[in-house]
Amino acid sequence: MIRIFHHSFVLALLAIALVVVPVTINVAGTSAANYHWAREQSKFRLRVGDNVSGNWNKLLRSTLRDWNKNDTVTLDGVGGSSNPRDCRPVTGRVEICNSRYGTRTGWLGLARLYFARGGYIDAATVQMNDSFLNAGGNKYNTDAARRHTLCHELGHAIGLDHVTTRSCMNNSQHAVFNYLKPIRSDFRRLNRIYDHRDDGTTVSSASATSEEFAVSTSLPAEPSGRDATESVTVQTLEDGREVVTFIVWAKN
Repeated sequence: MIRIFHHSFVLALLAIALVVVPVTINVAGTSAANYHWAREQSKFRLRVGDNVSGNWNKLLRSTLRDWNKNDTVTLDGVGGSSNPRDCRPVTGRVEICNSRYGTRTGWLGLARLYFARGGYIDAATVQMNDSFLNAGGNKYNTDAARRHTLCHELGHAIGLDHVTTRSCMNNSQHAVFNYLKPIRSDFRRLNRIYDHRDDGTTVSSASATSEEFAVSTSLPAEPSGRDATESVTVQTLEDGREVVTFIVWAKN
């Protein structure tokens, strides 16, 4: 799950990443801010690549319908352009993947934001860990946990932070099994985030050719003592892009 930070805090994290790669920070109680995609109109369309399989396809379609009740960003489900195992980013769009990513580091879902020069989101990926969410005998192997995790991570990919309401953007363990959809207050926050025009765009148009680019990212070590439910790493790629990875950890 993603936590969005005050802009000054984000810049501080990215500045640190230029020196130390990767940086791992456990997050709890950090205030929200506005990561966002650059676009030239307040209302825009964002392509979401479907790299999921099995029941995830139905869940993705219903989650897109839930988010598309907002009046700001229309999420267009399109064919995926990434290998689910690697879930590499594609410029100008969000790629959604699922796979058995393993239990050695115990996470349910993660989202990665790739930043273009200027600090705008240039690409995003969302990964669902079937090793927890589709594993027999696991408490997270429920439609509720899968729906919440997908809804939550996709919300982060478009710029939303955590809340304490009955929204899927709530990051509590109770929410994982009970709060499965976005609500009106999420849509109002999207409107506030994108209620302006940028000078350019990082969003791929339907006619544009998007490019998958190679990345070298790694997962952080599981938080010691399991006190933290979330962590964030900041990394700098060889091409100079900054990558912020947000992870929610499974609870025993």
